[in-house]
Amino acid sequence: MDSITQIVLGAAVGEVVLGRKVGNKAMLWGAIAGTIPDLDVYQSLIFDTLRANELHRGFSHSILFSILFAPVLAWLVSHKEKWSLAILIPIILGFPLITVPSIAVKLVLMGVIGLVLYFILKGKYVASIASQKEWTKLMFWSLITHPLLDCHTTWGTQLLWPLPYKLAWNNIFVVDPLYTLPFLICVAAAMFYHRESTKRKWLNYTGILLSTTYMLWSLGVKWYTFRIFEDNLKSKGISYSRLTTVPTPANTFLWSATADGDSVLYTGLYSIFDKDKNVDFLSVPTNHELLNQVTDTTLLNRLNFLSKDWYVVSLDSSRYLIYSDARYGPLYIEPNKPNYGFGYRVLERDGKWIVEQGESPREKMKSSLGILWNRIWGE
Repeated sequence: MDSITQIVLGAAVGEVVLGRKVGNKAMLWGAIAGTIPDLDVYQSLIFDTLRANELHRGFSHSILFSILFAPVLAWLVSHKEKWSLAILIPIILGFPLITVPSIAVKLVLMGVIGLVLYFILKGKYVASIASQKEWTKLMFWSLITHPLLDCHTTWGTQLLWPLPYKLAWNNIFVVDPLYTLPFLICVAAAMFYHRESTKRKWLNYTGILLSTTYMLWSLGVKWYTFRIFEDNLKSKGISYSRLTTVPTPANTFLWSATADGDSVLYTGLYSIFDKDKNVDFLSVPTNHELLNQVTDTTLLNRLNFLSKDWYVVSLDSSRYLIYSDARYGPLYIEPNKPNYGFGYRVLERDGKWIVEQGESPREKMKSSLGILWNRIWGE
């Protein structure tokens, strides 16, 4: 999920493990450990789009990574806390500083990093009263809960790395305010109480309980809506080989279904606020035959691994091949006209087939989100 959510989760876990002993320092280091797996985004500055996406949520999101790096982080906080903070926090904030095009945002981030460094270097640090073993426990649980949470999203994680499987349960969108905001409020409020305060403890546990309850809700709604999609496909006589369902952006009320009809994908929406259980499915040609001209089968296999063979091929205005990842369902930019917002351009350059990141239709995103917002409420 998004970085803010992972930071909040890491802080809450750190508080559970060691908060009563070291106070807000447990939250701070839990938050840092909770966002470290996502530092794999830096590889996008080195590798091409396809390779970077293949590596994202790979080793850094594995059980093995958590086991190996927990004692390393524990040693750093026990022996080199000041300089570890002075290095890690700018690294965490550095990626948006590098990649965000807005000069204003860059200046704000530079100011934040400078201010944080000032307080870090000015601060006085004493030997931790927690043992190396206790810090290792905090780091492990803050690290491992990150990929466990990401497994609930559609992209998934290679939790069992080096095995080439991405676990994805498709029950929550990568950004969901109903999961994050109550959790954030509770954890932030807990910070203002003494480390031994009962209110601090229960505020933190309330945040964990609310977020966990919402996650269980999302699994329940996924099961409920999945059955409705299945029943509709059956009643309409639609033949398909597999079915996937995902929540639409930032909510768990409106769900998107995609059924594989071989040469077409059947896609439909259902909201728990719909007045009836009828689902209208749109038929989207997959156009897989357009890829017959691509002679690099290894490249196609890599794309298919990422999309789990859920994809639609089309041609853009320049006649370039567009490989759209269909796992997330289409963006309904215009009524009854699905458009996939995440994908790749596949083109031949200097006799070699390459992949570039496709452009999202950002200029139409506002209207698309408006359509989805209305659709949530059964319109």
